[in-house]
Amino acid sequence: MDTDEALMLDYGKGDQAAFRALYARHKGPLYRYVCRQLGTNHHSTAQELFQEVWLRVIDNRTRYKVEAKFNTWLYRIAHNLLIDEQRKLAARGEHLSLVNDEQGESDHIPIASNQAHQENTLHNKYLQQAIKHCVELLVPQQREAFLLRHEAGFEPSQVCDIVEAKPETVKTRLRYAMSQLRECLQRKTGITELGGERQV
Repeated sequence: MDTDEALMLDYGKGDQAAFRALYARHKGPLYRYVCRQLGTNHHSTAQELFQEVWLRVIDNRTRYKVEAKFNTWLYRIAHNLLIDEQRKLAARGEHLSLVNDEQGESDHIPIASNQAHQENTLHNKYLQQAIKHCVELLVPQQREAFLLRHEAGFEPSQVCDIVEAKPETVKTRLRYAMSQLRECLQRKTGITELGGERQV
């Protein structure tokens, strides 16, 4: 299987199939990253920004050089566009409302059956919703670092490259993010440990 970097170089030479392969590999994680950074109230903006990321890739296809991993370069484009969008929202006096107030702290586990496997499925679904809720409560820089590290799977050094921050800064953001998530999950579910904590 060709590396992302090789595919991007091939695309720069006119290989359209290489672009389709890159898009197929990265569209899902990148779209989730953009959506979670902007929140549910800015879904249409997230779609536009996601498309703009790929337009930037297309526009820069002939100038692309392998100076970093392709996915680091791709997410740096997305990061910069997100920063610009957040500044526009702030200038208009808007704030990112990432949590649906109707769900908020009143979330509860719906028990529809007393069968053990069904209860387990419902409980797991609730835990996923609780984690998503708690992630959305993080301040933007902490949320971004957490999503890049634990969902997109970037190494801390790659996160530094994407957000253009020093290692200690990223380490601090990740540490605070994990601390806030633990506290939030404990309030919502009683869980005191968060998976993946030791990776930070």
